[in-house]
Amino acid sequence: MENTYVGPFLILKRLGTNRRQRVFHARQTKQDRDVALKFIKPPPDVEWRVALSKIERETEVLKGLRHPNLIRVYGAGAHEEQIFFANELIKGESLAAILSRRGKLAPDAAVDIGLQIASLLDYLHDQDIVHSKLTPEKILITKDHQVKVADLRLNRSRKRRWDQPRRRDVELAAYMAPEQFTEGASPKSDFYSLGVILYEMLTGKLPYPPDTIGRMTRKKLDNPVPSVARHVMNCPIWLDKIVTQMLQPKVRLRPHSAQAIVFAFNEIKKIDHGRKAAVAQVAGNFNPLTAGTDKTEANRLLGRKERNRNEPDTPFYQRVPFLLFALIVIATILVVAILPTSDQKLMDRAKAMIEQGELSEAREELMLIMERNNDPELAKEAEELYYATRKSTLIRQAQTGSPLRFPQNPEARAYCDAVVLQQEGNYAEAREMFEQLVSTVDAAGDQRHVYFAAASALEQLEHIAPEIPTDPVELMALIDSYEGTTDEEILKEAEKKLAEIILNFGGREEYEEVVERANGRLRVVKAFLYDETQESLEAELDEAPVVETPESADSDDGE
Repeated sequence: MENTYVGPFLILKRLGTNRRQRVFHARQTKQDRDVALKFIKPPPDVEWRVALSKIERETEVLKGLRHPNLIRVYGAGAHEEQIFFANELIKGESLAAILSRRGKLAPDAAVDIGLQIASLLDYLHDQDIVHSKLTPEKILITKDHQVKVADLRLNRSRKRRWDQPRRRDVELAAYMAPEQFTEGASPKSDFYSLGVILYEMLTGKLPYPPDTIGRMTRKKLDNPVPSVARHVMNCPIWLDKIVTQMLQPKVRLRPHSAQAIVFAFNEIKKIDHGRKAAVAQVAGNFNPLTAGTDKTEANRLLGRKERNRNEPDTPFYQRVPFLLFALIVIATILVVAILPTSDQKLMDRAKAMIEQGELSEAREELMLIMERNNDPELAKEAEELYYATRKSTLIRQAQTGSPLRFPQNPEARAYCDAVVLQQEGNYAEAREMFEQLVSTVDAAGDQRHVYFAAASALEQLEHIAPEIPTDPVELMALIDSYEGTTDEEILKEAEKKLAEIILNFGGREEYEEVVERANGRLRVVKAFLYDETQESLEAELDEAPVVETPESADSDDGE
């Protein structure tokens, strides 16, 4: 999608490496600002117009939210068959990336991040909004260590979202409170998620590793709450206590408000981090690689058994052969992960997605093939499929009226307007707009799907309705040309054209006399075709007003 317009936004590049998250860096040219566009796909069981209406109302609320730790929402729109949110673009790194690189954080850094998140939750809960999906991927850290939380939607306490997916993401479920799967999210569900994030920041691991949602939920409900202090010996006791309280399976045992968490974190920051427990001090000064150090007391305090003097000092996982083997395995995994998917596999995957109706996802795969251009023939096939899916999407949008409430590029919008005219029976105007698109849109350019959609529509119109003039005088002459004929084939053609004139021009003041004349002539034609009485119809038709032609006007002047 790079270098293409989505409404008023120019897509510059894709953000992040997660292919499931469709987020792009874009430029809003009129406001002269950079934004992040995030695309979402409404559930298939929700009607498109209903989805647009709900998103519009939701966005109005989100636009009004202001907090230093919240990414602002500027607005929302629709592009092809997806909805997008235009958000504040933040230059920073996700907490997930930081933890992946560093493993874990120092207690003071974790407290600082937790304090900022709790402050935001306090603000949101005052607005009767819960986040419900807090994860390290949704927490961005700027260069000046400011926290910015992303992916906020209008979630109300204990209420299921209209677009909530039926299937749960296992990785997301690891951060969710157990009651969210049965009762829905509440403010205290956000506290549980914050507790999981703090536990991961401090220990480098999740309290309950990803598993099936059922098993994870049972562990969260039945197992004792894990303690940070068991893994981090220099963790302040009050920090361990507040994290343990957040991870309580029973909602009533968690902190009663986000303000209470903010207060607790501020108190923890006042603690002198230089004071350590005796065991922590011994462990901190203990270095197993230092020769001649007496390890007996440290091992006793740490609960370790005394090692047999004849056993080698170095554990097997620190020995050179094991480390070399591990290095080879890791290198192999990295090479396999880095190697790009072959173009043919991408093509097969794209075709399967097209068969399943997942056109947007298929276009992502096809674009990769086109960009690589390793195999010119495959790249050409990918290009044809790419624009064929864009054409299909455009036709479906136009037929359902889905793009009418949101900005589109001018060519696509013109095509949709022409389809609406066609659906209303205004064939002449629709034909004119389709012809204009066919004559102006480049058949080999980026909007070629609009060209081919318009060409297809024109071809259909040829079968739906023969071309008729739009000038009132020409129309009246066409109506009168059927007078006196008894040929059945001509009468059948007359029936179609007269009906089309009535359908196209009915209700328009400048064509009032034409439509009245066409109605009278159509009754006469039907009488001939279906053996009805004609005398009264002919008399009625003779009394209908006549549009004066230039030739008849000249003749009257001559007399």
